[in-house]
Amino acid sequence: MGRKGKDPEELRKKIIDVAQHIIMTEGIRKCTVRAVTKKAGCALGSLGYLFTGLEDVILAVNTRTLIEMGAYMFDQAKAVQNDSPVERLTALAVAYFTYARDYFNQWEALFALRFSQSKLPQDYLEIRTHLIFKITTLFTNNEQDQEQKLVLARTMYEAVHGIVVLGLDRRLGGEYADVEARIRLLVSMMIK
Repeated sequence: MGRKGKDPEELRKKIIDVAQHIIMTEGIRKCTVRAVTKKAGCALGSLGYLFTGLEDVILAVNTRTLIEMGAYMFDQAKAVQNDSPVERLTALAVAYFTYARDYFNQWEALFALRFSQSKLPQDYLEIRTHLIFKITTLFTNNEQDQEQKLVLARTMYEAVHGIVVLGLDRRLGGEYADVEARIRLLVSMMIK
């Protein structure tokens, strides 16, 4: 128990919940230590005691977001009525764009922190690696070996991500329908 009788695990969860709410409703720039602790009803020092800092809290939120986004994307891919890898991968890629557009604040938070690979928590890395691996399950079995499939999955993700980033801020002009069309074209050209 903490000084005020609060269970540390409950307070930890509450801090993450509050940070997630702030990110969802106000964006990552408004997610400050002061804002989180005020809305969580705890002292500034509580966050420092329970986490290594605000970045640790945001990583916990981002872990939740990765899980949610991955589930959404793969649900869309599973909803495709046939077994065409191109159609399933297209549905997955378009779902990535749709999630980023509809849940922009959470999606943006995934890329707001700059960490080296070695500083990311193991559970976060495992979730991210699992999502990339899961993309390979949508390829046909007679294509490449597993290592080539992993490289292709990462490359496809990176390419789609680039289209999404540029499409969401409309740096190159166009509407959201244009973004989806570019994603569809990219996937159809990469998977033949």
